[in-house]
Amino acid sequence: MASSPRTDVSADADLAAGRDASIRGLRRWMRIVGGCYVLLALFNTPPVITARFEAQYPDLEVAVDSPAAGALVDVWFMFGLEVVVIGAALLFLARDPLRGLPLVWVVLALEVVRGILDDVYLLARGHDPVIYLGWIVIHLVIVVTGLLAIRAAHRPRIPAT
Repeated sequence: MASSPRTDVSADADLAAGRDASIRGLRRWMRIVGGCYVLLALFNTPPVITARFEAQYPDLEVAVDSPAAGALVDVWFMFGLEVVVIGAALLFLARDPLRGLPLVWVVLALEVVRGILDDVYLLARGHDPVIYLGWIVIHLVIVVTGLLAIRAAHRPRIPAT
């Protein structure tokens, strides 16, 4: 009996099963970080930003309905749109983590540059060290766990017999 394409796919799946165990951590990392990015995007919608505006910028002395406040809301909303796209892509590609590896590397680079380096810049400008040191720790956790997940996904596994 000739094998059907469906059987070939099943055989490929069986061969990949051993590999699946080694990419489980990467899949989990993509789901957790992707979910956090989507949640972060929800916190950066205009109604939420406007509601927390005075608490976030107590020294700014700008009315919430002023053009300057509107510009800040717009910038934070744009950031939210960016992270929702990245988060959704991580969640989608978590089904096949190795295929999503280039995006994982981009996220790690963004966490270092837009995350850690920007927070260091904000600290140097005199912003609250408790808040920004906390964010630096979060960015470092994302980067370190991401690198460990990539390393584990590339570690050769000996198939069980």
